Order: sequence, then C-alpha cells, then structure tokens
Amino acid sequence: MLIISVRLYAQTPYTSQIFTATNFCNPAGVGFGVDNQFQTFYRSQFSGVGEPYKTIGVGADFALFRKEGYNNFGMGFQGMSEQILNGILKTNTITVSIADRIYLNKLKTSNIALGISSTLITRNLDRSALTFGDQYNSGRLFNTTSLETVGNFPTRYSTNAGIMYSFVSPESYLQLGGSTFYINRSSTSQTYGKVDQIFQFIGTLNYERLYDDNKTILFHADYQNRLETEYFYFGAALGLPMNNLIDNQNRMYFGCFYRTKDAIVPYVGMIYNKYKIGLTYDVYQSNMAMSSLHPQTFEFSLSTYLTHRLSENLRSLFN
Repeated sequence: MLIISVRLYAQTPYTSQIFTATNFCNPAGVGFGVDNQFQTFYRSQFSGVGEPYKTIGVGADFALFRKEGYNNFGMGFQGMSEQILNGILKTNTITVSIADRIYLNKLKTSNIALGISSTLITRNLDRSALTFGDQYNSGRLFNTTSLETVGNFPTRYSTNAGIMYSFVSPESYLQLGGSTFYINRSSTSQTYGKVDQIFQFIGTLNYERLYDDNKTILFHADYQNRLETEYFYFGAALGLPMNNLIDNQNRMYFGCFYRTKDAIVPYVGMIYNKYKIGLTYDVYQSNMAMSSLHPQTFEFSLSTYLTHRLSENLRSLFN
C-alpha cells in the first residue's frame, strides 16, 4: 500500500488591480485624491472550471474639512462580497476608514497620512447545497471539516491600520505605504471553536511620471504576507495620450504585471474625463496551468470622480 501526502493551500481573495484599489487595502489612502471618488471592481476567478470564486467590491471616499483645495482629514467606506461555488459560501465585509494627513512642505506637495479602519465580516454557508453528505455529517462519520466552523463564528471583526507617504507634482506622482490587518479567522484544524488570531501585512509602491509630450510610464510593486503564503506583485504600464493636446490628461494604458510563483497579468486601462477603467487577465504559471481545466481569471475595475478637478498636478492612474 502506497500512502501519498499532499499539502493543499486555500486563499484569501486578492485583486490584480491593487494599484487602482489602494483604499481597499490601506486606510491611510482614503479621502486624499484629487477629488472625492467612487470605486468598484469585479473579479471572476478560475471561471474556466465553473464559478468557484467571485469577488465584488464597491467603495467611496471623501475629503473632510476641505479648505482652499486642500484637506487634512479623509473618510472612506468599502464593501466587498466574496462568493464561492455559486454562492454556497458567502463572505461579506463592510469597512469604515478615517485618515489624517500631515503636510511636509509649504507647497503641500508632500505629505504623510495615517489611517485606521474597522471591518465587520459576516459569513454564510448554504449547507443544503452541499452534496458530499456521506463525508459531511456533522463530523460524526469521519472528522469535522473546515466548513463546520463557519456556522459557529458567523461574524468577525478586523482592525486595520496604515501609513502612506505621497508626493505629487505636475510631472510625477508617488505613493509609498504599508498596512496591517488583524484578522480573527476560523481555524482549519479538526476542532470546534478554535480560531487563529493573526496579522496580515501589505506594502505598496506606486509611481507614475510624465515624459515626451504627455506620455507617462508607471510602476507598481506590492508585497503581501498572508496566512496562506507571501508573494510579490510588480510590473509597469505605458500611458499614451488619447489626442495631441498638451493639456490633455486622458490616456490609454498598456502594461503587464507578475505575481510570484502564480501568474503573469496583462493590463489595459483608460483615464477618460471623470472615469478610470481597467481590465486584467491572469495567465497562470503555477502547477494549476498544467491541468486540463484551463482556469481563467478576469478582473474589471471602474472609478469615477464625484466633484470637479481642483489640482493642476499630474492626474495619475493611482490618484
């Protein structure tokens, strides 16, 4: 008799366009853009093997106590719904974030922001849709499964904190920051009631620079340390003006990113008037790509500004 042991890793959902969803991963980024804004994204993950993962996110952030085009305080609201196996397992989160900004020069082009947020997390498991009843029998036949713990702790809270340095000028835009998340999660061990208290960390670098008659080049890199694993995500994109006017800031973006040991991610995006649109497709390079299932992952993002433009500095994809 041959016994083979294989370690299987699950995941917490992530986004391939984290560079346009900074407010979802760092509370220090809320309320400090050129304008108040509304954001949304939709991610269909592994759609080539049915509908195992779907992630939908919506968010809005606002400047507080604005004076002469500047503000020191910001507030944001984010909601996210993660649906697994056609909604058999749903995880919904609501986050409220506030941030304070400290200017480092008289021109107010350089600042450090500190942010905190609190997240309410609810999970719901549709047990009637589970079909492996001979193994799933309240843990009495074999062992308890990780799905057993979902009903015991349906509501959790996460406390989050972040810091962000920003620099903006007519020619460039820079963000450098990090955030930590205190997660109260169900344990995957074969016990009832045990939970893992764990910190997760995200570090982010965004940089875009103007060159050669209104073209731009941007770079993004982030590091994520999660319960399941840690990885780097990095890449670049070229922004091309949509007409030849010098003061035009509408651009098309073409780029590519790489998530270590997982996927190459081509990206197409656009800034047009008050809107930002992005589309990515994950080309997997892991062992999953060797299977006959051919998983496909698409992600679409949309942002719009809620007020009139107040700054003559570079209008960046990150801002």
